[in-house]
Amino acid sequence: MTIRANFQQQKEHQQGKKRRVLNLIRRVLFFKELIRERSQKQGENMKNRKCGDMSNRDIKVSGKQIKIEMNDGNGQSPNWFSSERQAVKVYRNNANQCPAIKNHTSVHYKNQIFIFGGYDSKKNHNDIHIYKDGNWTKCKANGKIPESRNGHTATVVDNKMYVIGGWLGSGIYASRDVYVLDLDCLNWILVNTMGEVPGPCNMHSADQVGQLIFIFRGGDGKDYLNDLHSFNIKTNMWKLVQTAENQRPPPRANHSSAVWQNKLFIFGGWDGSKRLNDLHCYDVTTNKWCELKPIQSPSARAGMCMTTIENKIYLFGGSGPQTTCFGDLQCYDPIKNAWSTIELQDDEQFEKARAGHSMTAIGNLIYVFGGSCGSYYFKDYFIIDTDPPPNISVTDFNNISINQYFRGFFNSPKYSDIIFVVEDKHLYAHKIVLSRYEMFNKMFEWEYKNQQQKVYINDCSHLIFEQLLYFIYSGDLQCDQFQQSVEFYRQFLQLADYYLIPDLKSLCEKQLSLLVDNTTFPKIKLYAEQMNANQLLKFCEWYESHNN
Repeated sequence: MTIRANFQQQKEHQQGKKRRVLNLIRRVLFFKELIRERSQKQGENMKNRKCGDMSNRDIKVSGKQIKIEMNDGNGQSPNWFSSERQAVKVYRNNANQCPAIKNHTSVHYKNQIFIFGGYDSKKNHNDIHIYKDGNWTKCKANGKIPESRNGHTATVVDNKMYVIGGWLGSGIYASRDVYVLDLDCLNWILVNTMGEVPGPCNMHSADQVGQLIFIFRGGDGKDYLNDLHSFNIKTNMWKLVQTAENQRPPPRANHSSAVWQNKLFIFGGWDGSKRLNDLHCYDVTTNKWCELKPIQSPSARAGMCMTTIENKIYLFGGSGPQTTCFGDLQCYDPIKNAWSTIELQDDEQFEKARAGHSMTAIGNLIYVFGGSCGSYYFKDYFIIDTDPPPNISVTDFNNISINQYFRGFFNSPKYSDIIFVVEDKHLYAHKIVLSRYEMFNKMFEWEYKNQQQKVYINDCSHLIFEQLLYFIYSGDLQCDQFQQSVEFYRQFLQLADYYLIPDLKSLCEKQLSLLVDNTTFPKIKLYAEQMNANQLLKFCEWYESHNN
């Protein structure tokens, strides 16, 4: 009896070994056929399109690696994520402490934003409001406090804020004074300047390059001007910048300016009869002006703001003809000499169009304060995140009504024509449901044509594979909050990548991105690399760049 039992065990072992070898051969043949069909489709599609971006993935079959090229059936990769960001995120805050003013200034110093001056439809102001972490403080300063004004400029160098010019509300001309506020002790001084002092300045622009503040003089309260002056903060000396007359921008006021790599950019404004949308550049190194002819210029406007972040210049808002205002974000690339419109994505719909606002950049965030549109003055501020976390879109291949019907057949022996055996437990399934996904479709064509066959699943827990089938039948994951861990979604991501289930894969990428922190980041990034999770990998790269 013992000899016969041993012989029977050996026979079963040999049969099992033979069955595993045959299964391996079938799987290799299956993947070869899949590759052949993919290549054939790719060749046909290449004839009908100009270019294609193929997403490569590696699938391991019993230790052997097979590369399969995935596309959407039209010869192109599914556009689940675009590496070129075309949208930014907007966050709004209605703060009672935020002053409802226009033509004021805002500057950044030590994680604080200082707002000075402005006009509230009735009078000018000379108050200092400090914004920090969502909180507002109205401060009392000492020293020689400037008169109330609007249309001035404010420039921060080290711990000093230089306020130049502005309209005082009386007389023909604007101010030509230079005031300096010590931002640490909030003490004002009136600077005794020397040299070639510019005339009155109003609706002008001021930009720092090294130890110089360049003033492109817009108006003086009476005329529109185009002279350029530099102010040396070490010597308090003014100098008229001499350039060729025919190189300078035409006279204007209420324009906007920004600096990039020792170059001063002047855009738009009002010349007394019309709004402008031309772009001019002054090179500090060569002392030359030039008019640029960029691609796709914004609409003509005045009262907008510009700021530089890395290698881009952002422009927001401004006023157009007939008291209309703009609420668009434009981006100028000085390397490509091209403008582009950036989509503003906000969770709360609110009126963003305005002019006479102020704009300050801190890192990748742009803070927009106040402003007006016609007779309405905004008592709010909002933040534009120019580098938000990459959006991981969840691909939806499921139809709600169909899923509601299929859900009733999940793990049901009724009409079942295939059984999955996982950890010695049976899971009933239906080929017609699973064949929506190409991997299962090919499996059924090659390996499991007979009715009511059993498929043995190894290297996967019963719970996880059961959830995989539930997702295919319902479009949802049936799990509680305690199961939703990095390891939980890693297993699903691995299965989704192996069985080529893009909607489940993108869902796992989305959920894993929500679990990224300093502790989980290394392993989640590794999973993204191992499982060709491009959206998740892009998010991890963004997280790493913002948390160094």
